[in-house]
Amino acid sequence: MGYNRTTTPRAYVDVLSYHLANGFRTLDNITMKQDDNSTAVTFSAGSKADMFDMKPANFAQIGRANQKFYIQFDFSEFTNSTDPTTDALSETNFLAILNHNFYTSNVIFKVELDDDINMNSPTVVSDDDNNDNVKIINATQETTSANDTFIDPDNNGWTLIRWARDVDNRFLRITFKSNAGTNEDFSADIVIGSIMFGKYIDFQSPNINIDTQIIYDGTDLLQSTGGATFANSKYFGEPTWNSTLPWNLSTTANQQTYAFNRRHGRIKHSMNFDYVTDTNLFSPNWFADHDTPADWYDSGTIHSSFYNKIIGQHLPFLFTLDSTSTTTGDYGLYRLVENGFTARQVAPRIWNTNLDIIESW
Repeated sequence: MGYNRTTTPRAYVDVLSYHLANGFRTLDNITMKQDDNSTAVTFSAGSKADMFDMKPANFAQIGRANQKFYIQFDFSEFTNSTDPTTDALSETNFLAILNHNFYTSNVIFKVELDDDINMNSPTVVSDDDNNDNVKIINATQETTSANDTFIDPDNNGWTLIRWARDVDNRFLRITFKSNAGTNEDFSADIVIGSIMFGKYIDFQSPNINIDTQIIYDGTDLLQSTGGATFANSKYFGEPTWNSTLPWNLSTTANQQTYAFNRRHGRIKHSMNFDYVTDTNLFSPNWFADHDTPADWYDSGTIHSSFYNKIIGQHLPFLFTLDSTSTTTGDYGLYRLVENGFTARQVAPRIWNTNLDIIESW
């Protein structure tokens, strides 16, 4: 869409960061192995933690000689399979890989969801999986080999894909391999800045009185004895990524050095939403028990699915003003401006609320 046009705002909330933040998960729940299912993946720089810190400019570099490897996530509620579980904890519908160099390293990847740890009967994310799959950004090509469907990014930069709402398999696996073949080295070391996966939430169309600011913060103005003004700037905007400018797509080597094409400043959006029904805003029970996740954790309401899962200002989230946009500049990582959630009742079961967010890196 572009032009800062607002239709249906959408927030992509990273469920793994939420569980890491509250201590329910650790990085040990994320497995990285080569194709033999036992050899550890080797890093040229950085570590596994750098891919899950929600800071895309801080990347991990995986050695090109790892050949085919996978990253797998375990959403189980308990380590003991005999304990009661809920599928609500494993519901996901999007995956975002930020600050990657998949074009340069000739990487294709496959996304699988299964309840079996070995992916014996997985659901493979693809255009023809009849699960309302939509590839959003930089994931338009697919390569089929040995009945596997791989996604082939057209550029370095970032990739966002969405699949059927609320797929609730216990394991999610991302398999990476060279487009030249399973037993081939990658063309270059693989760079991955951040991996996000979880569930998105759509807001209703906001009122027309939307405020957008571009804040050029980070600069202090100093005056000399003679009154001349000098600027001391700690930063001009978001740090550049490994191969591209932030949120850009490019096949050009070292595109991140093209400073003339960089957007400076920090975006802030302020939106108001009138006449929101209480069932869209609040959950049936703020303290629902384990057996009724739909009353709280899995209620799908703005309070539970958005504010609670970003823990106020604690976690950033991927955001766009237009849920259908394929314009890269419509996306970014944001946080809440105020550390709180406010709603005002204006009629029986009807509320007004607002959303103030600011770009974060």
